[in-house]
Amino acid sequence: MIKFPDSTRVGKNVPKNVFYKHLEVNTKMKRIFVNDVDRITWAYKFAPSTLNVADGKAVHEITVFEVYMKVMECPTEMFVFIDKNLPRHTIFILNNDGKICMVINYKEAVPGNSTQPYKVTKTYQSDWQNISDGNLQIEGSSMDALYENFVRQVAGTQISEMGGTLKEDIEISLEQQTLNKEIEALKKRIALERQPQKKFMLHKQLKELEKKLK
Repeated sequence: MIKFPDSTRVGKNVPKNVFYKHLEVNTKMKRIFVNDVDRITWAYKFAPSTLNVADGKAVHEITVFEVYMKVMECPTEMFVFIDKNLPRHTIFILNNDGKICMVINYKEAVPGNSTQPYKVTKTYQSDWQNISDGNLQIEGSSMDALYENFVRQVAGTQISEMGGTLKEDIEISLEQQTLNKEIEALKKRIALERQPQKKFMLHKQLKELEKKLK
């Protein structure tokens, strides 16, 4: 498993039912907890009290959970559910039979919402890899910077680095992903279209989308 400084180590097992006993989970979600998750460990705590970093404006603590899975799957809806209800930011490290993958949600606080304090904009998941190959670097002088670097590391090429803030880069990346899907769908329509006039109009739409993508 990925190792972080001893000062951040918690190493406390968390009963699975803690995550669904007092929260409104549907049948599918509870089934994932019961059938697919073996155990969950609160592995590390990143905060000004455990690291030599300044407090952040948006991020004050980052919790690292090690989730031991019975199957090599990544039930992202489960991690979104957990993260929306935790008053801190979170990294999930999944472990299955010597393979690990990392999951992190980019989330933002929802002011004045006591029932759901955070909204998740995007979930990022790394590839499954050997435990010995797993790596996350602690980078940044503040909690905000630390969180941003963790998100970028797990996301990799899923976030286009345009030189803006993390929020701006994620928004641009999501727009690009949407445009790419629209372009691929339009290409399929063009390939199937038999009427020259309609084909011409579809090509025109394609050029406009490709222009937006650039």
